[in-house]
Amino acid sequence: MDKSHYWSSGPLSELTAPEHHWLFLPGALTPRLKAMGNYSIEVVEQSHGLLNHDEAQALNVPPASTAWVREVVMKIDGEACVTARSLTSVPALNSDWSELNEYGGRPLAEILYTSAQTLREPFQCALLPPSTPLAALSYRYAPQAKRLLARRSRFTRNGSALLVSECFLPAFWARI
Repeated sequence: MDKSHYWSSGPLSELTAPEHHWLFLPGALTPRLKAMGNYSIEVVEQSHGLLNHDEAQALNVPPASTAWVREVVMKIDGEACVTARSLTSVPALNSDWSELNEYGGRPLAEILYTSAQTLREPFQCALLPPSTPLAALSYRYAPQAKRLLARRSRFTRNGSALLVSECFLPAFWARI
């Protein structure tokens, strides 16, 4: 996966040991959040939208392509702890990722880890710049956040990519 200047395939030098652990922890995040308390997920938006340059590059599609965009907030005991933004191109949505149409409020882990055809690429992590779409979503739930740490990974099926980015909010870090 191509990366922009702020996504890193290796750990950032300023990460603490717990931050490194969570940003590069393999497997689905959902079961780990469920183990921390009463887990819930809220779909903030699920629609078609234009990709920015970084997102288009990560999906290997032309800049300003139209994509399926799903933004969610994951809560533990009613407190917003993680935001996520998932993207795939419209052609991929209509073929290899068709079950995402009208997916609703279920965790994506239910489909990402149940098919041998779905391959996950290694995580990248970032200290999100405020101008990114995931940062904008995250600041809605953590307006006083001093820094936003995120991870992302690209899943592929038959060459069709789905990009999943997750931002760990200050309330999450306060729980560990």
